[in-house]
Amino acid sequence: MLSKKKVARFFVGLILALISFGWLIPFIWTLLTSVKVNDEIYTNILKFLPSHLYFGHYRSIFTKLGSFFSYFKNSVVVSFWSVLFNVIFAATLGYSFSKFEYYGKKIFEGFIMLVITLPYVIYLIPIYIMQSKMNMIDTNLGLILPYIATNLPMSVFIMRGQFNGVPNEMMEAARIDGANQWQTFSKTVIPVVKSGIATVIIMTFVTVWGEFTYARTLSVTPKSQTLAVGITFLRDEAASWQYGTLTATIILSLIPVMVIFLSMQKYFVKGIMAGAIKG
Repeated sequence: MLSKKKVARFFVGLILALISFGWLIPFIWTLLTSVKVNDEIYTNILKFLPSHLYFGHYRSIFTKLGSFFSYFKNSVVVSFWSVLFNVIFAATLGYSFSKFEYYGKKIFEGFIMLVITLPYVIYLIPIYIMQSKMNMIDTNLGLILPYIATNLPMSVFIMRGQFNGVPNEMMEAARIDGANQWQTFSKTVIPVVKSGIATVIIMTFVTVWGEFTYARTLSVTPKSQTLAVGITFLRDEAASWQYGTLTATIILSLIPVMVIFLSMQKYFVKGIMAGAIKG
């Protein structure tokens, strides 16, 4: 006979599988819609599977969304630099808050916690006014800087939790071996907190890649607009959505996110839990 523990584990697994499938339904529906012909998309009869695979919507992306490559390039550039500097600043600040004592430390930590509780859209108007005066509107830098600033507080919180889990004895041993402060940080401590770094990379990339409000407000031409903004231009002459091309564009835009997440997923849960528990 099966033990009660095995039966309970089976039902828990079944419930989690059903919940996971429920989360996957929108993605599956979008993927299948992207390979349907228009007659099957706009029919009154609900049809889940396409009669045959049609990739014309993917080809039409480059004709109906002429600046697709520009949008995609801007998304890559903005996301890359935002993630890079966010990781650097979060690691150094998190290390400072975790391993050093200095005047004003608690005030800085309290300020960061306060910023986390505030919705990031409240900064949009002041940022827009400042960038207008500095001629930074419609530039990649005008997006990168706000993205770093808005993602940094949570990233610092996660990295501080990671560094709290690093024994001080490990750092002392590195110093006894002749390592200076930078070598201790970069060669001894950083390898131990790679799960936290992976978590920060994933969270920042996903946030920046799909962010719309700042991108739509601070960029006005295709030379700086990201893919999240470019997708909104997929309308016909009647201002109606072209669902086939729209879903194809969404699937293409999800590929970088899926690559980043799948390549680092084994570190993600460990990193986010450590940042929450040890922080």
